[in-house]
Amino acid sequence: MKLEEFVTKIYDEKPKLNTDGFFNPSLNSKILEEVKDELLKFDLFSECDDLEIVHYPTFKVGDDKVLTTQTYKYKEGMKFKGKGYLYSISLTPELYDPSKMLEPVKNGAAISPAIYNPMTFEPTKHILLTWSPEMAQDLSVTKDETTLRNDIHKLLDDVLDNPEEYRMKGTRHIMIRGVFEIVNENRNFEPNFLVGTTQESDTFTGYYMVTENESTVIKTKQIPRRLKELFILNFTEDRKLKEITEEEINQFLENNK
Repeated sequence: MKLEEFVTKIYDEKPKLNTDGFFNPSLNSKILEEVKDELLKFDLFSECDDLEIVHYPTFKVGDDKVLTTQTYKYKEGMKFKGKGYLYSISLTPELYDPSKMLEPVKNGAAISPAIYNPMTFEPTKHILLTWSPEMAQDLSVTKDETTLRNDIHKLLDDVLDNPEEYRMKGTRHIMIRGVFEIVNENRNFEPNFLVGTTQESDTFTGYYMVTENESTVIKTKQIPRRLKELFILNFTEDRKLKEITEEEINQFLENNK
């Protein structure tokens, strides 16, 4: 099952939990708590060491750190890694390409999405029926036009009887809101340093990898903000965290006092 299908399925099953009144399917923190184990099976979250569901877009971590969630547009191959705080997952409304509005969906016909009058906000839809003028001209010579008219009427009846089959399909995007330690958008992990810290203005949280008990773990260290670019240059390679020791971090801080 794809993530979009999962979001829609869970939303349909638990609409009573969505009290925010939004039009588009959205999994809020109440629902995410219930489906967290299922989410971790998706490739997007499969490398999260710890995924915590948060109930507010801005939240406190520890005694003196405040984090503000960011919104990510999901695309194929994207992954989160390390520590993560998840606030919501939603689907955008269907978006339509104007250049494809005259493309038939089935049997040369289509039903457009609702278009709203900017003055009255009244919704209207359009029915597209495709036929060839040459066909009408040929029929008028060889036969009467009854056959063509009947075919068009039959097609219109089928469109009205089965509107979903002829509905123009738009595209929907998955939007994920949260704070994540490492964000990978192109199969290449990039340290994200849990952006959104609104306190600790003089420092930032640096992440590094160490080996403990034959396992690789990610640790943190508060680094003076003025050394942020130098820290990234020294302790990441191709936007990936290097495996180092705490002594190396301490030596780095000592050398750059």
